[in-house]
Amino acid sequence: MNPTPVPGLVSVVMLVRNRLEYTRRALASLANASGDLEVVVVDNGSRDGTAGHLAGLDHPHPLTVLRHEDDRGGSERRNVGAAAARGEFLLFLDNDVLVDEPHAVEALAAELTADPGLGAVSPLLLYPGGSGLVQCAGGGATTDGRIGAVGRGRPVGAEHRAHRDQVWAPTAALMVRHSSFRRVGGFDESFDPVSLCEDVDLCCRLRAAGERLRYVGSVAVRHFEGTTFNHVGHDKLPVWKRHTRVLRARWAEVFAAGPAHTAEDLAWVPVEKDYSDLDRPLVAVLADPGAADLSFFASDGALATARPADVRVLLVGGAGAPDVGALPGVRVVGVADPDVRALLPAARAHGAPWALRDGTRLVEAVPAEGVVVRAPDTGAVLTALRRGLRVLLGKQAVDDLPRLLEAARQAPGRCSVDLPWAHHPELTALGKAVTDGGAPRGFAVRLDQPSPADRDVVADLGPDVLDAVERVLGVPVTAVRTLEATPDRVLARAVAGGLTGTVEVGRGDPRFRVSVTGEAGERAADLVAPPVSGAYVDFVGALRGGPAPSTGLDAVGGLFDVVRAWRAEVAALLAAGGSGR
Repeated sequence: MNPTPVPGLVSVVMLVRNRLEYTRRALASLANASGDLEVVVVDNGSRDGTAGHLAGLDHPHPLTVLRHEDDRGGSERRNVGAAAARGEFLLFLDNDVLVDEPHAVEALAAELTADPGLGAVSPLLLYPGGSGLVQCAGGGATTDGRIGAVGRGRPVGAEHRAHRDQVWAPTAALMVRHSSFRRVGGFDESFDPVSLCEDVDLCCRLRAAGERLRYVGSVAVRHFEGTTFNHVGHDKLPVWKRHTRVLRARWAEVFAAGPAHTAEDLAWVPVEKDYSDLDRPLVAVLADPGAADLSFFASDGALATARPADVRVLLVGGAGAPDVGALPGVRVVGVADPDVRALLPAARAHGAPWALRDGTRLVEAVPAEGVVVRAPDTGAVLTALRRGLRVLLGKQAVDDLPRLLEAARQAPGRCSVDLPWAHHPELTALGKAVTDGGAPRGFAVRLDQPSPADRDVVADLGPDVLDAVERVLGVPVTAVRTLEATPDRVLARAVAGGLTGTVEVGRGDPRFRVSVTGEAGERAADLVAPPVSGAYVDFVGALRGGPAPSTGLDAVGGLFDVVRAWRAEVAALLAAGGSGR
C-alpha cells in the first residue's frame, strides 16, 4: 500500500457496490481510454455477481480489485483504493460514469501536468441519453457556504464548456494530484458511512493548503446521477443537511474567498430520470418547476437494511467514556478533552479520526448523529442541541442546569442523562413488587463506589440513589436533608411522595442496595452493574430512530435540582467543620 507514484500514470479509483450493469459499462468505456492508466476497483461487499465478473474480466489496462465483505462508506474505501494506486494522478470515478471520449482521461492529466499550482481538475458531467442536459458543470458555492452543482438541468451551452477555477468538484469524476491527496490526508472518514459532502471537504482542504481547482468544460463524461452506492438503509436528506452545516463551520474562510456563485447558478432544477433501459436512458426537466426531485437522496428500498449499520458519535471529555465505543454499530469519529494527556490516548483507543481540545469546535466541525458529554461543557451541549443532535450527558456534565433544560425543551436536538442503574432489570422488578405489595411505609438506599478522592460523592452518586428511589416508588424526591457528612460519606434523609427514608453515598467497594418496607415486610434488591450501561444502549437506539430514553433531561431535571441543593448543603456543612446535625 502507498507505493511510490509512477510519473505520468493515472490511477482510476472506482468504488462499486452491486449495480453490476453500471460497472460493466463504466469499465468498458475505460477500455478505449488513451494514455497511461491503471484501474483500481474497490468492491464494497457486492452480492450481485460483481465479484465474479471482476475476477474474470480481461481489461486492456492493468486492473486491481480490492474486495471487502462489508460497506463501511465511501471515504474510507476510496482512501483504501488510493493507497493501492501507483499513479501520479488519481481519477476518482463512480461506476455510473461513462467516459465516451478516448482522450478524456489524458486531457485531464495534461491540465495538471501543465500547471503545478493545480491540485485537482474535473470534467463536465452530462446526463446520459440524447437530452443534452448538464448534470454538473463543476461544483459551486456562495460566499456564505451554500453549495450545489453548477448548471444542473440546463441545456449544455458555451458557458458550460469553458475552463475556470472552482471551489469543489464531485467525486463522480475528480482527478487529484496523488501527492496533494496524501498531503491533505485524503478523504475525511468521519463523513462515513453516508459519504455525502466528503468531496467538498477534500477540495476545501486542498484550497486551504494553497492549491487551486479547475473545472475543465472541454472534457465531458456521462453520469447516471443518483445510482452509485445509494447509501443503502439511510435517509440521505437529513444527512446531507447535517454535513453541509459541518462544511460551513469548517470552511467559512474558504467559501468567502471564492470563486463565488449566485444562488441562481446553483438552483436545483428538478429532472425526471428513466434508467430502465441503460442503452436508451431518458432524462428530461420536469414540467412543473416546483415539483420535488429527491431521487438523489433516496435509498434503494429493495436493498435497504432494517437499520443503518453505523451511527457516528462524538465524545467530549472522552477519556472517561469507553462504554459507547464497545457497542456494536457505533463509530466514534471524534474526541475532545482540554487535557492533551487524556485526549490523545482516548482518540487512539477509539480509532477516532478527529481529536480536538475544544468540545464546541468538535461538535461544530465533525459530522455525527450523537454526542456523549462526560465533563462539564455547556457550550458543546448547547451547540449539539441547536444542530439537532442527540446528547447523552454524564452526571458530572450537568453543571448549568437552567440553560441546559431550556435548550433541551426548545432546541431540535434531544438530551438524556447517563443514569445506568435506571435501566437495571432488578430495579424494575423491585418497583413492580412494591406496586403490587401495597402501600410502602419507608425506604433505604445505599450506594458505595470507588470514586476518585477529588470527586464530590454527592455529584457522583447522588443522582443514582435518588433516581432509584423515584423509579421504585413511582414518585419524585422533593427534598433531602443531610444527617452526617464527611468528604468520603454522606448520610441524608429524603422525602418522596409523603414517605421518608434514608439515602447514603460513599467511597468504597462497589455496592448498591435498595430496600422498601411496607405491610408485606421488606423488599430489597442488591444490584450489580451491567457490563454496558443501559443508558448507552438506549442512546444508540434513539439515534437509530427508536424510542426516546427514559432519562431525558427534561424528565429528570427536577431530580438534578434536588441534587444541586443537596450538594450545596453538604459543602456548607463541611466548610463549617461539622460532621453531622
